[in-house]
Amino acid sequence: MRRFFGVIPFLWLLLAGHWDAEAQVGSISRRAKSVPTRSRSGQFLVIGEVSGSDDWMPNPILIPSGSKRSVALTPLRPLDSQGVATLGPPVISVACERIKAETLRILKIEDRFNGSIVVRVFPVDKRRLPARILATQFADGWRYTLEIQDRVHWTLLVRTTVEALLLEIANRGNGGQLNPIPLWLSEGVTTLLIGESSRELVPQLNREFKDANRSMDPLVSIAAKTAGRSPLGFDALAFPTDVMVNDTNQFQLFQGSAALFVHHLRSKGVGAGSLGALVFAFNRSLNWQTALLKTYPAEFQSLLDVEKWWAITSVAFYAQNASRSITPEAVDRHLRSILQETVEVARATNSPLGRRVLRLSETIEQWPFAAQLPVLERKRIQLRYLSNLGFRYLSPQGGGGTEPEMRVRFEQVRRLQEILDPYQRERSSTGTWARRGDVDPRIRVLVQGAAERLRSLEAEILGAR
Repeated sequence: MRRFFGVIPFLWLLLAGHWDAEAQVGSISRRAKSVPTRSRSGQFLVIGEVSGSDDWMPNPILIPSGSKRSVALTPLRPLDSQGVATLGPPVISVACERIKAETLRILKIEDRFNGSIVVRVFPVDKRRLPARILATQFADGWRYTLEIQDRVHWTLLVRTTVEALLLEIANRGNGGQLNPIPLWLSEGVTTLLIGESSRELVPQLNREFKDANRSMDPLVSIAAKTAGRSPLGFDALAFPTDVMVNDTNQFQLFQGSAALFVHHLRSKGVGAGSLGALVFAFNRSLNWQTALLKTYPAEFQSLLDVEKWWAITSVAFYAQNASRSITPEAVDRHLRSILQETVEVARATNSPLGRRVLRLSETIEQWPFAAQLPVLERKRIQLRYLSNLGFRYLSPQGGGGTEPEMRVRFEQVRRLQEILDPYQRERSSTGTWARRGDVDPRIRVLVQGAAERLRSLEAEILGAR
């Protein structure tokens, strides 16, 4: 480990100019086998094969502690064996600038970097990780080294470079603990970027690679990743499991879900650069969750608001893009989400908020109608998307799906609509829901009838309590 902590700071001291010329020039001549290549903007310095560095260790993706001066962030493995790129300093120099330009376009921010990124290229070696990022702390902030083998899947260079750029933006002027990038953001931005620019990001054989199949419509690449599957829920995006990260099929669904989340997030907020503002906010926030709420205060008052917004957004995308690969399990998951409502409650006075899950029947019985109304409207929107999906699936034009379990699920969607639609319509038309005092007996009968029908459906889908 002493060599590890010696080589990386040396490179950055060289860039910063704080080094002893006589001692360090000798180190360069012994270790470097190619002339370093500086990229056009000056942010990237690409160095070819370096000998004498065997300090490759299997580091997990981690959130670093403030006590460490160097942190290793290991990007994910390549997703497949196709599209292997031969990487050298000139190719990487051009590719990094293209990747940066596209990343800044998606974030809608200007190029005002103040942290250089060294790219070290190594020969292929099974003992080494295909790529990783090293973050090293100096008195004036963090510096980054991207280590990559010279023959890898081209998307790995894109994904690793995007994460390094996001780290640089999120930690500008940061002299304290490194602000890590949430996986949903780095993979979401990368998936959008690859879908919109494709192989043109990484040149090969001194010629342009034009991909005739690429599309500037971000939803095309997202649909390809999800492949008719329902996007992941907010919790799965925020806290992906090791199983999801290491399984190629599950991770593609994660990437598609993250890209959809980022795509819709960048259209929200005040001004065109809100997504870039979110990355900048990492440096002024406790974590990315608080940064998200600071950046979008008008849209989200709490993470629960984010979850509810995402529930509608994801089911709308699913209903629009699901093909015959739609599964009963996916529809069941959406029904379960509709029949439950997560709320934040304080267990005692002055105690921190905790989460509690209510069934929809309990919400209708226990909450005043003014509080029920936004919940009901959201649930009905989700049901409408599922109902439209069921109509297309069961229609002759959609193949007239005959799978019994699927028919059962869409029948449950229809029954739930037949409970909620008239309930909300009649409650709203009474004009008495805002009155104080005793509840109108007609409303009491309406609530009890709707709650009983909901409990029957909840028992079928969620199970008896």
